[in-house]
Amino acid sequence: MIIPVAAILAMMLAGSALHKFYVSLTELRYNPDSSRLEVSMRIFPDDLDRALLEKYGLATHLATGLEPAEADSLVGEYLTLHLRVEVNGAPVSFTYLGKEPEANALWCYLESDPVTSPRSLKIRNTILLDEFEDQVNIIQAYTGEWNKGLLLSRNTPEDSLIVGK
Repeated sequence: MIIPVAAILAMMLAGSALHKFYVSLTELRYNPDSSRLEVSMRIFPDDLDRALLEKYGLATHLATGLEPAEADSLVGEYLTLHLRVEVNGAPVSFTYLGKEPEANALWCYLESDPVTSPRSLKIRNTILLDEFEDQVNIIQAYTGEWNKGLLLSRNTPEDSLIVGK
């Protein structure tokens, strides 16, 4: 499902103080200078804590003073397992770069190996879908002058975009 940027921002800001919804935002940007996809993910840390506890059996306490040293590598492993992207039909590999807290959220960063300039993207984002039945994963893809979005969920964890000529 393709959605406009304004709707995405409204959804992210509307209830962030109460956090009674389950949503993540994934931004994919193609960098023509490095020929890489740069990925930024905004996730609520308590939701990601739950996923990491269920998958790895470790209470990670992300973005707090109680966060154990091994939490960062678990975040990277989890994200790279749950985000799959194809560029022009070819699978893309990602490297986890790190994370940083922001207000009530956590920004996580990944970068792809070099890829050809995207004309089409196939994106599978299953982040937090096992933990929360009503989880929604918003995808925004930017390449050159193109900016397109997807809304992924448990019922539709994968979709495609035509992003270029």
